[in-house]
Amino acid sequence: QDVPTCIECHGVHNIGDPTTNLFRIRSPQLCAECHANELLMNKYEISTNVFDSYVADFHGTTVTLFEHQDPNVETNKAVCYDCHGVHAITDPDDPEAGIKANLLETCQQCHPDASENFPDSWTSHFEPSLEHNPIVFLVNSFYAIIIPLTVGGLGFLVVTDVYRRVRTRGSGDRDE
Repeated sequence: QDVPTCIECHGVHNIGDPTTNLFRIRSPQLCAECHANELLMNKYEISTNVFDSYVADFHGTTVTLFEHQDPNVETNKAVCYDCHGVHAITDPDDPEAGIKANLLETCQQCHPDASENFPDSWTSHFEPSLEHNPIVFLVNSFYAIIIPLTVGGLGFLVVTDVYRRVRTRGSGDRDE
């Protein structure tokens, strides 16, 4: 079968302790070994984008920063198994899964005050697009356009101002 065995996560002879900070912070990489495999994921119609979308969201970004800073640092940020479980990972359509219909309950494990609309702030394992999370997609697109235009425009103004000042100073005429 195509399911991971003990060895995939825990190793063969040098078995890692799953309760250590190092194991926790590196666990998304373990999941990515299978979830980034296009042949395997296509067989089950699972997106290979799950790891990239995790790393791009607020939980994954923080865990990645912690990993680069100090792999042994303790973090309470969610890793894959906090939402999906460890040894009882189920199909996303399973009514017992910690996702979809049970997403609020899953979020409340770390965010006890989470309200009913709290899970809506998460883009799931989708790249924002007009189909999935159109508001996030449109805001990202707006920023991708407006920030370079603003910085470029300000840079242009600075360059033209410096040019004018140098040229004015060179002619001996000052209007400051």
